[in-house]
Amino acid sequence: MKNKRLGFTCAYAPVPIIEAAGFQAFRVLPQGECPDQAGQLLHDNLCPHVKRVLDRALANDLPGLAGMVFVNSCDAMRRVADAWRAARPHDKVMVLDLPSTNSSSSIEFLAAEYDRMARTLFKWNNLPFSRERVRARIKVWNALGRTLDFLGTKMEEAFYPGLAAAVQIAVNTAATDSVDAALAMANAIVSNGWTAKQGHAPVSVFGNLLFDPKVFDLFEAWNMHVTSLDFCTGLRFVSPVGPSPMADPFDALARSYMTGPPCARTMDTTRPGAIAQKIVEQAGAGNARGVMGFTLKFCDPYLARIPGIREALQGAGLPFLMLEGDCTMGDVGQQQTRIEAFTEMLGV
Repeated sequence: MKNKRLGFTCAYAPVPIIEAAGFQAFRVLPQGECPDQAGQLLHDNLCPHVKRVLDRALANDLPGLAGMVFVNSCDAMRRVADAWRAARPHDKVMVLDLPSTNSSSSIEFLAAEYDRMARTLFKWNNLPFSRERVRARIKVWNALGRTLDFLGTKMEEAFYPGLAAAVQIAVNTAATDSVDAALAMANAIVSNGWTAKQGHAPVSVFGNLLFDPKVFDLFEAWNMHVTSLDFCTGLRFVSPVGPSPMADPFDALARSYMTGPPCARTMDTTRPGAIAQKIVEQAGAGNARGVMGFTLKFCDPYLARIPGIREALQGAGLPFLMLEGDCTMGDVGQQQTRIEAFTEMLGV
């Protein structure tokens, strides 16, 4: 019998804490065909991520949830936390505050927030608070992260048809089912006899949300070898926690989340252009011939970074295709002509 589900909406809400408190983590992804009702509670010019998440709540298109954890990662996400209380007034809701820089004081602050999150969730589930349970779940999480990192390296090294979609399914399993199930799936993917194929243009892909495995099958059909899944719903979501969670698991989580693969809303004050340089380095690691950015409409943090990213890629001699979407497969399909033209320009 599975544990009670606990909903969350952002990669900065640690799944190991949710599972340690005895819940099944359930990331509320902006998917489905729910009616557009979010405008009742939110402004229309907000990112489609938060609007579609709220649409699911208003349409009751969710499993039974023991509560929701929101992260104050941007103003739109903060607003959906407020709107959720109106849409589902009986749900337990907590909001984590998230620093915007990775300074030592920010890490210390976030560690305290993760401690508060753990204590709250243990209390919600009527369990005694236990750091050891958090450490144990971090250990499993790290095993998953290392396995998926290995598969990410395989994606960089050569084009294996279907591998990107398989990795995304494992990531989605960690987000909506269990880390144990995702680890078993990842190990099975490693054991599969993947056969490399020639003739597809290697492209490094980054952005905020791109979670439907069918999207990556489409990219391959459009002559693309996806060398990276740098999304908050992709491999960035399952980054291992380090250096060691044994002393203080909350400090280890905070340090890893704030200094690891960054979201556009997190700034390294010592290296303002760090996110652009990371994208250049990631493209180089996979010998990509071009880079494609896929972000949501009205996502101010990413849109603000794009000029710097474009300039860095131009300096590295890497062609860049920038796309905006609204979380639907239909929207991705509308980009087919541009993507095919891009891969054709790159050659093989």
